[in-house]
Amino acid sequence: MAKLDVVGCLPSKLLGVQRDLNEKWSGPDGVLWLERTILMLKGENPLEAVARGPAWADEIRAQARRKLKKFFGRLQVDPVPGVWTPEFLENAAKYNMHPVFFPELVLAEDLELKDYTMPEIWLYKQIREGKVNVDAVTLKRRWCLADFSIGVDYTDGSQVFPNDPWAPIIERLRCDLKVVGKYDNTPRGSRFTITPKEWDDVVLAYMASALRVTRAQTCLERAGEFNFIGNVYDSNRGRFNMWEWFEDVFEDSRRLCCGDRRYGGLAGVCYYSSDYRDDSIAGRPLVSF
Repeated sequence: MAKLDVVGCLPSKLLGVQRDLNEKWSGPDGVLWLERTILMLKGENPLEAVARGPAWADEIRAQARRKLKKFFGRLQVDPVPGVWTPEFLENAAKYNMHPVFFPELVLAEDLELKDYTMPEIWLYKQIREGKVNVDAVTLKRRWCLADFSIGVDYTDGSQVFPNDPWAPIIERLRCDLKVVGKYDNTPRGSRFTITPKEWDDVVLAYMASALRVTRAQTCLERAGEFNFIGNVYDSNRGRFNMWEWFEDVFEDSRRLCCGDRRYGGLAGVCYYSSDYRDDSIAGRPLVSF
């Protein structure tokens, strides 16, 4: 019989497994051991007890779970990104940018969710015909910062988002740097009358800098993301008679837009040219992590 390689009274391989199990069972700070043992003794899955972060981070996850539960039941929400700190989020909040968590989900045409407003059939028809990429209704699992600024009803093009924190940056781009256009009655800091090309080429980069993130992380929302945020997180979406530009391309270089309550609100989708300047269409940054 081969001699056992032992450490104390246990074979070294078994001891290594035991130590590995203890570390994983206990979590990084050892606080999970009791919670997981109690779950096991109840006949429940002990791995449902997950490692906790700082209290502020746990509360962000808990808020997301509560929002998602209404439509999806109990979902696992990932830990917040490591680059987030209270100071980082406080700076983002100055621009009405707040955390949202997206599960991995395709907002398919046949998806049935109680009390959820799905995109209209027209969008799915364009996807089937290859005019819009399926990414428009595909949610990628991740944390984001979304713009919770409250919209406004269209009047004559002189309307602005109330107390818009992005107004000073937009005004500088229009008046000092002269890289964003406007109409005669467009307020200098208004996020209306900005073309999708100007959002892409200039505006989003300056917003990213203010948020202390990269331009690569920052884009306009996709149609499905706007729809999901409006259903799950932000009840002000789709309530006004205004449109919002999306990241999604229609056919060649045209862009999708959505949000006007007169044309379906969260459900309605339309498109215009990417260099189209319209005083009823605004936009929002979305930052991915």
